[in-house]
Amino acid sequence: LVEADFEQAPQFDKVKVGKLGVYFKDGFKTRYLEYGLIERVFIRVQEVNGKLCCGNTILQYFRLVFMRDGKEFVDVISENEKAMDEALALIAANAPSVKIGFERKEG
Repeated sequence: LVEADFEQAPQFDKVKVGKLGVYFKDGFKTRYLEYGLIERVFIRVQEVNGKLCCGNTILQYFRLVFMRDGKEFVDVISENEKAMDEALALIAANAPSVKIGFERKEG
């Protein structure tokens, strides 16, 4: 059942989003996160200053961050913002119980 879901799941850069959960590479292994284990998902943008032969630049990375019990427990990094946005949208469609977006704490 999980194998079939993995095979049909659309790929968004380094993450696949299926009907049962999310699949991603962790080293040489493919990991599976079922939606029941995920409390919240959001995208974190990380900017890194880079020095090139002809000057400086700012590189952007997009992390799809998964939370459980109020803590971050997995993130998948990508340079493709559109792919991470599309993955997040499909997670929201497939798992309405999963909260989407970063939660700001007041105070």
